[in-house]
Amino acid sequence: MTTTVSPTEVRLEDSLQMPLPNSDCNESGQHHWQATFKEIVTKFVEDLEYCPEDPITDENATYQAVRSEFSTQYDSGNKWFDQMYRTAVTMGEIAKIPNTTSQLPYPDHAPEIRLEIARFTCFLLHVDDLGKDFNTLEGLQKRIFMGDNSDGTFLQAFRKHLIGFYQYYDAIQANSITLAAIDCINGMLLEQNDAIRDMKLSDCSQSWPNYLRNKTGCSAAYAFMLFPKTMNLDLTDYISVIEDIVFFTNAVNDILSFYKEYLSGETDTYVFLRARITEKPLDETLRDVVAETLAAHARATKVLEAATCTAVTWKRYVNGYL
Repeated sequence: MTTTVSPTEVRLEDSLQMPLPNSDCNESGQHHWQATFKEIVTKFVEDLEYCPEDPITDENATYQAVRSEFSTQYDSGNKWFDQMYRTAVTMGEIAKIPNTTSQLPYPDHAPEIRLEIARFTCFLLHVDDLGKDFNTLEGLQKRIFMGDNSDGTFLQAFRKHLIGFYQYYDAIQANSITLAAIDCINGMLLEQNDAIRDMKLSDCSQSWPNYLRNKTGCSAAYAFMLFPKTMNLDLTDYISVIEDIVFFTNAVNDILSFYKEYLSGETDTYVFLRARITEKPLDETLRDVVAETLAAHARATKVLEAATCTAVTWKRYVNGYL
């Protein structure tokens, strides 16, 4: 399983137009899966009232900033990195939507906060990609806490970046963001552990997919990032549904990435793990995940509608994230 740090790796429009796989499946089976997936996802996004948004352009200031910082210091020049920067920026930036206000996940946040959200994603994706180049990924958290810069400037910059969230978020929120980043590294370690990957799972292991997904997705960070100090909110305005926001963030990624993973033969992803443990067909499992995601969205919406600012923030996050 590849670590899936939010945001979603597959744009919604792309997920609905993916080509048929070149695999051992017969043609009718391939067409069946494509039709089934398209039907499930189309209904899912219709239920969420999704409105298409323009992608980030090369001229976007946040994209230029993160690309300049990370491409000159940390990446290997692979084209994948450039797409990563663009995807990371999409989490926090603004794009024009016909006949509506500008919206992506955090459009009303100050530019400096949107930049830090984009940098957060870039740092974690670099940890995942560059982990093999550190002395050991297993000791990475310890070196971050100890201020050990033996791996170069990356850890120093990452630590300074995490500390910076306390400028924009209250203590509990900032704590949750930084802890999610540290815990995400544990998720990477679990995914890289051959014994974990090959362990036998039974119907008693039903909590395992969610446990692993919560670590690798880092979605608690993105959930708390919705509510900076400048919104002047009380924690009680949203904390009761924070886990629903976390689940929604993880599950949207899994739903939209599922067909790509299916095409590439990945079988240790969230939907596949759930199907193995519950012994349900893949399409039924995918429908279950969709239903649970919509239920989590409904619960969060009901609570966040109590205040105009949280209702608008949540609605824009949902549409921008899709």
